[in-house]
Amino acid sequence: MNPLDVRFDPAYPLSDLRPADYNPRRLSEASFVRLQGSLRRHGVVKPVILNADGTLVAGHQRTKGLKALGHETVPAMILPQKVRLQDEIKFNLLHNRVETESSVVYAEAGPIGQWCWIPWQTIEVVASRNIPFQQAIGFMTAGHGPWGSVVIDDQGRVVLNAEYAAVAKAQRFDVLAWTVASFDAGQLVEDLTGEYGVYDWTGLEEQAPVWNQHIVQPNRLREHSSKAKADQVRYKSETWEQLVLPWLTTSHRVVDFGAGHGDYARHLRAQGYQVQDYEPYRTLKGKYSLDIRGIVGMIRTIERDLRERGLYEVVVLDSVINATTSLEYQHWVLLTVNALCAENGSVAIGTRNLHREQAYENSEHSISRDAERLKFLDSENVDMRFVRGKWQRIRFHTPESLRGLLSRYFEEVELSDATRATLKAVCRKPRAFPVEEYREAFLNEFNMPYPNEYRHDRHLGIVEILIELIKERNTQPEGE
Repeated sequence: MNPLDVRFDPAYPLSDLRPADYNPRRLSEASFVRLQGSLRRHGVVKPVILNADGTLVAGHQRTKGLKALGHETVPAMILPQKVRLQDEIKFNLLHNRVETESSVVYAEAGPIGQWCWIPWQTIEVVASRNIPFQQAIGFMTAGHGPWGSVVIDDQGRVVLNAEYAAVAKAQRFDVLAWTVASFDAGQLVEDLTGEYGVYDWTGLEEQAPVWNQHIVQPNRLREHSSKAKADQVRYKSETWEQLVLPWLTTSHRVVDFGAGHGDYARHLRAQGYQVQDYEPYRTLKGKYSLDIRGIVGMIRTIERDLRERGLYEVVVLDSVINATTSLEYQHWVLLTVNALCAENGSVAIGTRNLHREQAYENSEHSISRDAERLKFLDSENVDMRFVRGKWQRIRFHTPESLRGLLSRYFEEVELSDATRATLKAVCRKPRAFPVEEYREAFLNEFNMPYPNEYRHDRHLGIVEILIELIKERNTQPEGE
């Protein structure tokens, strides 16, 4: 039945388990008490996952809860071969992430309160959603066998782990299922998908290098489809449209820092605006390959502009700090933007709004119904997501956290319309920092790391002129 021979043991001894070195979730005392309550009510309806050597790959908190309640065994899926650490981490994350109801899937139900194998032929996928997670699950099942399970109600609706069931149908393997009475299903799903701790993503650092972030660059000013009317463009930037364009003139000098595909800069230059753009991970058109020559060209253009005309009156930072991979990179970005801004200039910033996204994903209007993803935030409001076959970091801010962050770099911070998906701010009066701190930021931001440990090393000119200009700006008497 199972080509890679994953073995299910309904009563694996807890005493034989060995915790994995890496577990991304840290459980609070309140969450641990809640977990024990769920185990008392429902038992274990989702087996833990064990590596072939007995290492606990996924289900650490559940086994702790069972031990606290005096249990001696746990249902377990045992992988047929030992997997590497990176795959252990993926198992751990996917094991939790598939607890969604995004897809709508039906199958043949088994006896209530028992484990059974559901033939893949009986699975009916009514609505297939959360495709990136399905791809991630499918990659792991193809490499390691059918390691997951589902919960199904007595009417045949897969109420938990529907994405896993959709993958089983596509890959044609049978699914282990626990069947629950329909009237208990709602409470079970609520108990199993609640908040169960804070995440720590440091174990995935090698899986999510800085250059992966180019995949999440938004497309701007592009048609939603080939059928869209020429004057009805779907993808616009709130930062550009609401904070910049209402007052921007062709006399303003602008730099779009972290410009992604450069759509707004290209569009506005064609209309006579003075807009330069910089994107350290610009890709070749229609490809994932990085356009190193184009990136160096952007640096040299900005360098010449700085030498000839000085710092910029307007700096735009749209959808950038939400994609910074660490607090260190976040600091370097904001310090570089601080440096590019003239004494009397303005910086327009847009980033992901945590409150707005949580409200949307928990509303009846959410199409994907994958609100569970925001339960994977770490202590810095960072989530890891699997996008186009690669891990991405997504950083969220609240109005309070964004104001506090930006106030470190600018004396004046004005937030704008905190109710929308993009949290926006206009900053003025850049604060002065030590020259060496600026230098470190420039050396990193204008010479970013690329795959195979490559750096272009064409950045020293722009570093030199920026140092000169910020020395001059930061030492001017107030009022000049």
